[in-house]
Amino acid sequence: MRVYNLVRMATRTLAYHALRKRCPVNVMLAVTNRCNARCHYCQIPSRTADDIPLDRVLGMIDEMAEVGTVRLGLWGGEPLMRDDIGTIIRHAKSKGFYVTIDSNGLLWKERHGDLGGLDHVVFAVDGDEEAHEANRGAGTYARVREALDIAVGTEGLSVWTLTVLTKNNLHCIDTMIETAQQLGIHCAFQVLHHNDALGRNHDTLIPSNKEYREAVRHLILRKKEGAPIASSFRYLKYLLSWPDYQQPTLEGQHEGLSCKAGSLYCNVDADGSVYACSLLIGTVPAQNALEVGFRKAFDEIPPSPCQACSATCFTEYNYIYALDPLCIAEWMKTTCRWPGR
Repeated sequence: MRVYNLVRMATRTLAYHALRKRCPVNVMLAVTNRCNARCHYCQIPSRTADDIPLDRVLGMIDEMAEVGTVRLGLWGGEPLMRDDIGTIIRHAKSKGFYVTIDSNGLLWKERHGDLGGLDHVVFAVDGDEEAHEANRGAGTYARVREALDIAVGTEGLSVWTLTVLTKNNLHCIDTMIETAQQLGIHCAFQVLHHNDALGRNHDTLIPSNKEYREAVRHLILRKKEGAPIASSFRYLKYLLSWPDYQQPTLEGQHEGLSCKAGSLYCNVDADGSVYACSLLIGTVPAQNALEVGFRKAFDEIPPSPCQACSATCFTEYNYIYALDPLCIAEWMKTTCRWPGR
């Protein structure tokens, strides 16, 4: 993240703390439900909403710029399934956004040349070949490793891996750390947390509470040793004390951390519906930005039924927007680009 984006994000966050001025600083936009993988813990590809037409997507991005958005995260489905994803990225960059994308990497070799200006990519890599394909399907590992090699060689592009920890790959934490070290990138980890609208097979894939805690303790140990783990110490310690990994959300706060979903960040679903976060898709009412406009849809996000979750990204956002100095320092170290870099 460049200094320009950092200053804008800080200004809007401080305005929220001082004046309770809500602003969608960080927007996650699902650009498609389509996907060329069939991950065993995900049922997003079975959802039926068509892709939002390009002109409507670009219009939403314009509206986001008008209300103060700084970071736009593109996800799905697989965003590269859209032939116009490069146009979406370039338009968002023209508005001054910091643009990130979550990808399975299967189309990266064919499509990366059209993604100029992209700031950051997170590739889903779930361990070694056997573990990765046990989670994400046969034939996917070689292609995502090829995508990693290409992306790492792309000037100006920040690259992370994200590993979804399941029964199939708890033994692969060190493998992912070694991969990150070899490539000079960061690796992040998350537990299963999607709701029934987006996830599947969690009851058969989720490790026990004891197994998850052992994995988190190992991540903390390796991070203390200097491993390039993007997940912050704050988040990992928060996750270690999570009461029950079978329950991804809590009605009250956890570790005293307040949730800023719907206040400083939000999620736009693939049909244009605006939710506080993706864990609430299909569980609460949502206004559709294509019908009422993005500003109104964001302004009318209802209060969330939960105040804490085990999701990596949302918890990290909450620590950053709570102005936690340790989490901010780690985040800046792994994402920021300073003048001359």
